[in-house]
Amino acid sequence: MERLFLLSARSRGLPVWVRYVATTLIVVVCLLLRLWIFGHQPGLPFLMFFPAVILVGLAFDRGTGVYAALLSGLLSVWFLVEPTGSLGIDKASDLLALILFLAIALFTAFVMEALHVALRRLAQERQGLAIANAELADMAKARGTLLSEAVHRARNDLQRLAATLHLQAGAVQEASARRALQDASSRIMALARINARLDEHRNDGHAVVQSRGFLEGLAQDLREAAVALRPIALAVQAEDHAVPMARAVPIGLIVNELVGNALKYAFPDEMDGRVSVQFRRDGEDFVLAVEDNGIGLDPAKPPQGSGLGTRISRALAGQLGGGIEAIAATPGGNRPGLRWTMRFPAT
Repeated sequence: MERLFLLSARSRGLPVWVRYVATTLIVVVCLLLRLWIFGHQPGLPFLMFFPAVILVGLAFDRGTGVYAALLSGLLSVWFLVEPTGSLGIDKASDLLALILFLAIALFTAFVMEALHVALRRLAQERQGLAIANAELADMAKARGTLLSEAVHRARNDLQRLAATLHLQAGAVQEASARRALQDASSRIMALARINARLDEHRNDGHAVVQSRGFLEGLAQDLREAAVALRPIALAVQAEDHAVPMARAVPIGLIVNELVGNALKYAFPDEMDGRVSVQFRRDGEDFVLAVEDNGIGLDPAKPPQGSGLGTRISRALAGQLGGGIEAIAATPGGNRPGLRWTMRFPAT
């Protein structure tokens, strides 16, 4: 029905005289059909004219609908109501039937016009909505392009800075200063890798990334950059959640620090082992865990390294509104390992 109303928009644009001539022909055809089927027999003189009023109201406008109703009543009285051949009406029942027919026919004409107006407005609103959606899609595409360009430039800048620090480290004679510059260079390169993964795994037009692809990509980068040929397996078990890019960066940095610490200290003397990264949602919180099956922490021995990676991880966890703690993965064993767990609000 809606399609019929929309198709009738063309016929409503016809010249006025064409619409009224067509209306007259439709009403006359209905009269001829009435005479052909029932002849001049009394009873239901107005029944066959209702389709004419509906068809005219559907195809044209309110004026032609009113004209069809009045013409139908006039022809019915002249040809079908006693006495035929005149506009007089002898029976009160026929007069009442005429009044009811005109009331219903005129009401139908006005209802059809109201439907035309409502559907025309609906079509205009749909067109406006389609235009607005197209504009929003263009804006989202443009925003995504700008976001990708910004991430790409930031990654290039970070890579140049890391390369500069690496070159500077090669020129420094003091071992501690050289090591500090190398660590800074590696952390900047890690941030550059994270930026690359942000651009690769973000949702189109939105500043969010999918956690599973993001963490699996980071793990692949760490395998290539840090694990290399060492007999250490690095696995990721991550649920897929949309994470804002602003929160994905510290998550990626924490993973880089904790996995890096495990690779540095948990498996001495080319020991084989396993490091796993887990990410899941627990109620209103996200839980990130990095676990290894290495030698673990010995409280009786002094801590290895400067502890800077641990401090960075705790500071980043605080930025996310959470905390981080470490426990033995399998206490009491020869290789107790270490499990870092960070919990922070999901929103």
